[in-house]
Parts: sequence; structure tokens; C-alpha cells
Amino acid sequence: MALFLTQSPLKAINDSDGGGSNLMSSLFSSKDYGTSKATLEGGNAAANEINRDTSWLSVGGAFRTNYIFTDYESGTSPLGTDSRHEWTWDTWRINVDAYNQGLQLSFEYRFYPTFNTHFIKYGWIGYRFDHQNNLQMGIVQVPFGLLTYASHSWWFQLPYYVGLEDDHQMGFNYTRESDDWTLNLAYFLHAEPRGTSEAGFGPFSAARYSYDVVPTADGNTNIERHQINLRAARNIGAGELGISLQTHQVYNQVTEHTGNQYAIAGHYEGTWGNWGLKAQAIYYNFDDVRDDADNELSYVQMGAYGFGTYDVAAEAALYSIGLSYNFPVEWGPISNIQVYNDYTLMQKFNELDFEETEFKVSQQNVLGALVTAGSIFAYFDVAMGSNHPWLTEAFGGNALGTGRGENFREPVTQDNPLDDDPGWNVRFNINLGYYF
Repeated sequence: MALFLTQSPLKAINDSDGGGSNLMSSLFSSKDYGTSKATLEGGNAAANEINRDTSWLSVGGAFRTNYIFTDYESGTSPLGTDSRHEWTWDTWRINVDAYNQGLQLSFEYRFYPTFNTHFIKYGWIGYRFDHQNNLQMGIVQVPFGLLTYASHSWWFQLPYYVGLEDDHQMGFNYTRESDDWTLNLAYFLHAEPRGTSEAGFGPFSAARYSYDVVPTADGNTNIERHQINLRAARNIGAGELGISLQTHQVYNQVTEHTGNQYAIAGHYEGTWGNWGLKAQAIYYNFDDVRDDADNELSYVQMGAYGFGTYDVAAEAALYSIGLSYNFPVEWGPISNIQVYNDYTLMQKFNELDFEETEFKVSQQNVLGALVTAGSIFAYFDVAMGSNHPWLTEAFGGNALGTGRGENFREPVTQDNPLDDDPGWNVRFNINLGYYF
């Protein structure tokens, strides 16, 4: 249930026979989260409101638990192994959306008790000039590629882990919708502000929802700033075809050197009956990015969720595809089951400094189902990864950079060469959430 305040709640009393009971029904109304990740996790109710002669406030959130069972480099683990085989508290969050005669507010704050971190996901104010033009200012989702998500599962596709899916930054996003076109122009002064995290997990700069280039304590103080995004998408038949451009500075706070990041994406998303397709290709390049000693970097350091940072190749292409199918059912409270498969290949274009060997590819595949049962939504996912920063016993590290060495826990050197066949790690994941 969501708290929903109308513009004139007293009118509900005056027009009713029972007075107080109708007032309560006007204060509380059910939210329809739909049957997909995009509707379940998205928060654009205020932006989607087109009636200028209304005012409302909606308060909601979610409480989620998570079960993990893994088969990583050394095999499976007995029940109760931390982050390997356990049932734990995933997150709880608070959402606020409001609208007042064209003025908008949308806000989400998240808490992750298991690893003691919390942060804002987004928080913006906006204004709808008319049915076609809308402006959002604050911590806003970056208009790049597939929106709201390139993924169907509780996980994301690999672009998220390099800062190119469901990214949020501090700035503004202008949207114009006309005929079959949606156009976006956005500017972001810098990345979203960090939250709070446990010092033992990693630098405080990594306490954030979106993956960004963040400063570390080992001679790398780079940050993102002055980002510009352009996105154009057109409805074609049952789908949307679009192109996105992005650039931002990568500024070193010690040397004051400025490098740049460039990215381009082409995407298509379509729905045919119960079938759904998400497809995307991305190329990005961190050009002339340097560390505190003024050395040009072949990988950058990114972080999020309060954990330590990890390497991300400076130049790469990512190819993602996701297919879904909805099964409407009437099994007690269960009304829909969406099955899906999401896959990404990350091809890297950098070479090792000490030999002419290209960084190794990273891959991810998630086969799963989203089960809808009233206000309860459950993801059942089998996630597989090769050279993946999360699906491993050695979290982060060089998986998205050079790729793992033969000793996967150590940096790649001449004595620890790249593993030509790193294999696949597997994680079975159940995420059970109550959304209100």
C-alpha cells in the first residue's frame, strides 16, 4: 500500500456518507508495480503525470531478503558461509513521489544492513512545461542506452558494472517527446554524492548506488565531472530504436590533469504479445586518463555499494541481449511469471604493459524468472560469469580490467600470466521483496 495524499481530502468527507472511512481510502491507495523490473524498480510516477490540475504525494518503499548459493573457483560451500551460502537481509528502501500543478519530486534512499551501507539512489525536482517538455534537476538518471534498465533480472547487465546502465549523476535532464520521438539533453556537474559505508569494506568514495570512477588511497585520485549526454529514440512498430552519446572529464585531484571518457550506444527494445526483447551495443573509451604519478592508465578504478574499487578496462565494447516471456497465471496470489535470459559480452581493446597481449573478455549470463504475487515479487536467478567482478571468490580485482591471472587472487604479472580459460562461476540467487 502507498500513502497517497490528494489535493482536497476534506472533499472526500463532504461527499461521503461515512466521512472518516472515505478519507482513509483517499489517503491510502494500492500501487501497481506491473510485472517487470522496469515498473517494479522505476520511480517516474511524478515525471509521467500529465494532468497539471492535480496535486498528490505518494510514499512507498520495499523490504527485501536474499538467498545465495554459489559454485565458484573452489566449489560450493556449507550453509552459513558468508556471501557464499546464506539467507540474508538484502535491502530496505523509502520512496517519495509528489506532484503539484506541474512541479515534481522523486526520491529514493536505500539501506543495505548486511554490509552496513546506505545512500541515495536518486532525488530530483522537476517541472512539466506541457505534455511534450519536461525538466528534472538534482540526482537524475543518466539518459543513456536502454531505459530504465538493460536487464530483466535482479542482477544488471554488464554495462551497469562499468557505469553505463541505470547510472545517476548530479545535474539536469531535459526531455522532449513529440510524435514518435523522445529526445534527451543532459548535463551533470559531477557524480552523485557518496553515502555512508563500513570503513573495513573499502573507501568511503565507493558508498554509492551507481558505479563511477572514484578516488582511492593508492595514488589514484580521479573523479568524474562535466558530463554531457544526448539521446534520441524513436518508436517503430512495437519497439523503440535509439542512439546515445556521452562524454565527461576524468579529473585528477593531485596533478590537475584532465582526461576524458567517450561512449556511444545503439539500442532496441520491443514487445510482441508476451515476448520482450532488449538489445544494445556500447563502445566507450577513457582517453588520456592518468594516475597521481602522471602515468597514463589502461584501466580505471570504479566503485559502488561501499565495497572496494576494481579495475575497468579503459577501452571496450559491450554487446547485450535479453529475451523475456510473460506467463499470466491464476495460482492463488500468483498472477504472472516472467521468464528471461540476459547475456553480455565485454570485448576489451587494451594490452598488457609488459607484453603484447590483449585484455581478456568478460561475460555474464542470467537465466531466471520474476514471480508476481500481489505486493510480493520474487526473482529466481541463475547467474553465470567469466572474468566477472562479483561472481568469484576474489571480489572485484582485475576481472573487468586485464582479466584474471592463472592465480585469480593476484594481479597479472609475467609470473602470473592471463588465464586463457578462466571458466564460469555460478550463483543461484533468490530475492524476495515486499513492495508497498
